[in-house]
Amino acid sequence: MIEQILAGLLSVLTPESLGAIALGIFTGLMFGAIPGISGIMAISILLPMTFYVSPLVGIPMLLGIYKASMFGGSITAILLNTPGAPPAVCTAMDGYPLARQGKAGKALNAALTGSVFGDTFSNILLICVAAPLSYLTLKIGPVEQFTLILLALTVVGSISGRSLLKGMSCAGFGLLLATVGVSATTGDIRFTFGHDELVSGIALIPMVIGLLCLPEVIHQARAGIRRQVLAKIDLRGENGRLTWTEFRRNLPLLFRSSIIGSIIGALPGLGVTPAAYMAYSEAQRTSKTPEKFGKGMVEGVLAPEAANNAVTGSAMIPMLTLGIPGDDVTAVLMGAFFIQGLSPGPNIFFEHTEVVYGIFGSLIICDILLYVIAKAGFNVWIRIIQLPRHVIFSGVTVFAVVGAYSINQSLFDVVCLICFGVLGYGMRRFGYSAGAMIIGFILGPLLERAFDQSMTISDGSFLIFVERPIALGLLILTALSVASVIHVRLRNARFAKMAQS
Repeated sequence: MIEQILAGLLSVLTPESLGAIALGIFTGLMFGAIPGISGIMAISILLPMTFYVSPLVGIPMLLGIYKASMFGGSITAILLNTPGAPPAVCTAMDGYPLARQGKAGKALNAALTGSVFGDTFSNILLICVAAPLSYLTLKIGPVEQFTLILLALTVVGSISGRSLLKGMSCAGFGLLLATVGVSATTGDIRFTFGHDELVSGIALIPMVIGLLCLPEVIHQARAGIRRQVLAKIDLRGENGRLTWTEFRRNLPLLFRSSIIGSIIGALPGLGVTPAAYMAYSEAQRTSKTPEKFGKGMVEGVLAPEAANNAVTGSAMIPMLTLGIPGDDVTAVLMGAFFIQGLSPGPNIFFEHTEVVYGIFGSLIICDILLYVIAKAGFNVWIRIIQLPRHVIFSGVTVFAVVGAYSINQSLFDVVCLICFGVLGYGMRRFGYSAGAMIIGFILGPLLERAFDQSMTISDGSFLIFVERPIALGLLILTALSVASVIHVRLRNARFAKMAQS
C-alpha cells in the first residue's frame, strides 16, 4: 500500500499531467474571470476530453479548472465590482474599494494568496482523512448505502433557489431520467419510446453542457452586456503587492478562514457561498477595526478567498469516501470519475490506490501552478475580461456542440444538447435548479442499485430500513435535514417580509 501511495504521488510528475493541470488552471482563470461564465461551465465543456486521456491527465485538468475558477471570480469582483461567482460578492465588498483607492494590485495579490492558502490547507486535510474515512465506510452495506444516498439528496435543499419544492421536483426528474435505458437489475428496457439511441440511457455530458452552458449563452445574448473599459492598473510598488508583514500579521485569519471553509465543504450541500460569508463575518467580528470593513480592508479579501477555496478540497471528502457529491461541481467531477471507469466510494482507495494518490498529488501541484500562472498573468486576465461578449459566448457555443458530438460521434447527442439547453433556460427563467437535477441524475443509478439489493436481502420487506441501527439513524438525519432546510427557508421568508414592511 505504501509503495502504491508513493508511486501515485509521483505519477503526476509527467509532462502530460503537468501540461493538463496548467491547461486546466489557465482555462479556469479565463472562464472564472468572465462574468456570467462559471467554473462548472468550463468543466462541462472540457469534460468530453477526458474520454481520450488517462485518469491522471483528465481528472487533474478538471481539478485545475475547479480551483482556478474560484480565484478567477474574484478578478472581476475586485476590478469591476462584478463578482464572477456568488462567493466573490464578499471579495468585492473590500476588493473593489481597494481598487478605487489605487490598490488593485494589492487586492488581487491578497485574493490569490488567500485562495492558494485555503486550497493547500483543505488539500492536506483531504489527503490525511479520506483514506481512514473510506475504511470506516467499507462497513456500510446496501441498506445503509440507500439511506445514505437519501440523506445526500437533501443537498438539493441548499441549491434549489428560493423554492424547496422546485428543487425536490428537479431532483426527482433527474432520478426519473436516470432510469431511461436498460435496467441494470432486471434487464428491462424502460422509457425509450422506440428510440434505439436511448437504450444505453441518456448521455451525461450533453445533459450537463445543455443544462449549465447553453442557458447562460441564451441569457447573455438576450442581455446584450456591453464591454467595460478598465483604467490602467499599477501592479508594482507598495500598492501593487501584498507585503510579507501583511501576510504574517494575517496568518491566524487565514488559518481560521481555511478551517471554516474546510468544515463547510465537508458537509454535503452547504457550498462555497456560506463559507465565504461566514469567514468574512468572523474576520469582521474579530478585527480590531471592524468599522473599516467594506471600505477597503485587506482582511476582507483574504478571509472569503481562503474560505471559499478551502471548500474545494474538503468537498471531495464525501465524494471520494461515500460516493456522494456535495454540490453541483463535485457531481460533474463524479461524472468524470465514472467516465474513467472509477467509482467514487470507499473501495476506490483499495482498488485504485495509485490513481487516487496520483490525483492527491495533482492537487498540490494545482496550488503551486495556480499561484505561478495567476500571478504571472494578471495583465492577461485583466484584458480577457474586456473581450466582447459576442466573441466569448460564440466560442462557448461551438465548444459545447463539438464536445457533445465528439463522445459518440452522434447527432442524437447534439439534439439532446439542444433539448437540455432549452429546458435549462426555461428552468432558469422560472427558478428551477439545474444543479439539483444533475445530482438526482448521477445518484439515481446508485440509489436504484442499493434499493434492489436491499429488497433482495429482505425478501421485499421495507422493515429492513428501520431494523438496522445505522440505516435508521441515517433516515432520522434525513428527516431532520429536510426539517432544518424548511425551517431556515420559512425564517428567511419571514425576515424578508418584515424587511419589506
